[in-house]
Amino acid sequence: MLGVPRTLGRHSTGERADQHLTAREALAFRAANRRTMRATTGVMAITATVCAALFGAGTVLLFPRAAPILVVAAIQIMVAVSAFVLSRGRRRLPPLPIAFTLALSAAATVLSMVVFVPDTRFVSLLLLAMFPPTMVLFLPWSVRVQALWLLAAAALLAIATGLLSAALPAPEWIGVWVASATSGLVSLVGGVLASRLRRGVFALHMQARRANAMTVAREAELRRLNGELARASRTDPLTGLGNRLRMDAELTAAAARSTRYGNDCTIVMFDLDRFKDYNDALGHVAGDAALQSVAAAMAGSVRALDIVCRFGGEEFVVLMPEQSLEGGARGAERIRRAVEALQLHHPTPNGPQVLTISAGIALLGRGQANDEDGILRAADAALYRAKRAGRNRIAGAPFSAAGKVDDEQLRVGAVR
Repeated sequence: MLGVPRTLGRHSTGERADQHLTAREALAFRAANRRTMRATTGVMAITATVCAALFGAGTVLLFPRAAPILVVAAIQIMVAVSAFVLSRGRRRLPPLPIAFTLALSAAATVLSMVVFVPDTRFVSLLLLAMFPPTMVLFLPWSVRVQALWLLAAAALLAIATGLLSAALPAPEWIGVWVASATSGLVSLVGGVLASRLRRGVFALHMQARRANAMTVAREAELRRLNGELARASRTDPLTGLGNRLRMDAELTAAAARSTRYGNDCTIVMFDLDRFKDYNDALGHVAGDAALQSVAAAMAGSVRALDIVCRFGGEEFVVLMPEQSLEGGARGAERIRRAVEALQLHHPTPNGPQVLTISAGIALLGRGQANDEDGILRAADAALYRAKRAGRNRIAGAPFSAAGKVDDEQLRVGAVR
């Protein structure tokens, strides 16, 4: 088979190849040559079968005394059929020995004309001189293997002309050797060019594959970066919760589901109590740390399908899809208790105080608020009522059928 060089030669376009074949690419190159050899051997076998049959029949018709040619042709046909079966069989033997055997049997068939048809010795020797060099042009052999094959063919031709030198005039056997040398040189040069062409084509193929793999990798990286950018654009950088952009998108989707299917969605708006005092007493760094702790407590206290967003500053909004007002109140109470359990103390003129949170609840659904602005106004109004009632509590604000706000208060500890 063709040897794989460390550095590729010039391409058919005349450009210098800068790549080196890796070990994996070298294996792929050899595998491609083996596939080409099998395909070529199969075509050679079919061609040899047809030619041997025509050769045997035609020789016997023209030269009746050369009946043994039929035996030689029959042997050539059996060899060709066997080569085809072996090259296409399930186990697929190495193609190089099969190709060598097929080529030698074809040369032997031509040589048989020299023995059995004396009248065509000169023409037969010419065929014998030109057949092996011409044949190897169609086989993906390396230059080394091709040179060995041409030397073997030359030795075979030398034996034949040596035995028949007395029967052939000098000009004829000189012409045979001239034809042999010319065809052999042309074959060798053609083999070198074909070998370089195959290497160049394979190099371009590997370049295309590497470029395609690089393109696929860059597209995947671009999709990943776009995904990260999309997540970052919808994520609050301080707390890691959803930001106002995500809240608006989720609220719009919830309003659309409510209008189309009548699905309820509870909205809870939270606000930290006297957070400005906490910042003034401990500083903004401690305030940011407190916001992060509160965000983690809120995210750990909701259901998997609930969405927690930072509305702005110390305000948060929790969307609870497929949740009634009573269920939303229980969820808001869990969050209130989780924030109070953080025990984030800060000094005040009246002594140390724990950072707490208040909440206002509103329901998005049929007979209630059915748009984004209305539900946010309702939740904000309920939140202010919770603040006025003393903070650290939850106020509910379901809409009546008339669209008026119910002032029912859900006091601390009253929601389970």
